[in-house]
Amino acid sequence: MVRYRLWQFWQIVTAVPLEPAARTEIATILTASELALFDQFSHNDQWHSYRVMKMLQGAGYNQPALLVTALLHDVGKTRLQLSIWERSLIVLASILLPRQTAVWGQGEAVGWKRPFVVKMQHPAWSAEMAAAAGTDPLAVELMRRHQDPISPGDSSETAELLRHLQWADDQN
Repeated sequence: MVRYRLWQFWQIVTAVPLEPAARTEIATILTASELALFDQFSHNDQWHSYRVMKMLQGAGYNQPALLVTALLHDVGKTRLQLSIWERSLIVLASILLPRQTAVWGQGEAVGWKRPFVVKMQHPAWSAEMAAAAGTDPLAVELMRRHQDPISPGDSSETAELLRHLQWADDQN
């Protein structure tokens, strides 16, 4: 866990723009309005989303709405940019105080609670932004629910796609 978190920190600090081939590949999946949302990401967040998509594709998951979701699931975080220190605070607090972190994430994004609100609210914000861009309703629903727990007995298409998304997101 510590090694993974250090890797994440290093990815944020050293992020460079996407390679042209990756950018071209993304442009074949997203519409122009969705690509405009993707362009709001920091370089690190673009790479994160691209890695999530590539992991899904590598595992044979190529459902179009799932790939769009992989690329845009965190776009709600662009509403309120977080510093590397705020991101680190979220990670640390989520490990040490998971219930309290969820409580702090409710309400207005002001003061010291701001990063926690972004963590908790960004799925809904992502879904709103994607819906406004004309994104497929299934992708919008996946974005809205991408942090939600999935009932073990739920075998619906949405639940299966969410399982795949969460698996890839958790590893990137």
